[in-house]
Amino acid sequence: MADNFIISIGRKIGAGGLETAGKLAEEFGIRMFDKNLLVEVAKESGLNPEIFKSKDESASRGRLGALSSFRQFVGLGSQHSTSNNTIMSEESLFKVQSDVMRKIAGEQSCVIVGRCSDYILRDHPRLLTVFITAPIEWRIPRIMASEGLSESEAKHFIEQKEQKRAAYYNYYTFKRWGDSSGYDLCVDSAKLGGTDAVVELIKFTMKQRNLI
Repeated sequence: MADNFIISIGRKIGAGGLETAGKLAEEFGIRMFDKNLLVEVAKESGLNPEIFKSKDESASRGRLGALSSFRQFVGLGSQHSTSNNTIMSEESLFKVQSDVMRKIAGEQSCVIVGRCSDYILRDHPRLLTVFITAPIEWRIPRIMASEGLSESEAKHFIEQKEQKRAAYYNYYTFKRWGDSSGYDLCVDSAKLGGTDAVVELIKFTMKQRNLI
């Protein structure tokens, strides 16, 4: 673990965070974990990865009213079996995901996108936390192209996804998603001209921090 470094990337929808993470992983020859982290979690827990998809970076409104009790959650919650899978509470799934993330971070350098990784790995001595943003008018056309949506549909898509993402992050971390004070580096990818420049800025920051 002494030489491992972790890059945690939070991102606005359409700001190029996933693309940036992929380029960093390729450049450093390390793994990037995004939704594929769910596969690792499923392996560790013995569950089908499909169980995690509906709960991926989302927090139901019903749970948000019980913050104090759930935030004290430790260990695995109650479980019950169906014919094919074991269903776990959302807090239990988050606990398993957190444990797997810490295990990965202790074994290898990697880039982790979202999933409260900046908070979960906050005690890692070689962690760089980044948040990538961009103006909504810059992000809408990108989502229109990537998702095949109209302008109004893309705007709704962004708003809906970000509302869920913020609720999930705020619920589990005690922090505010996208708040610049909570990250080592906050970057506007539009002002920098795209993801290549963001990658270079992250690499420069890592050198300044003696992470590489």
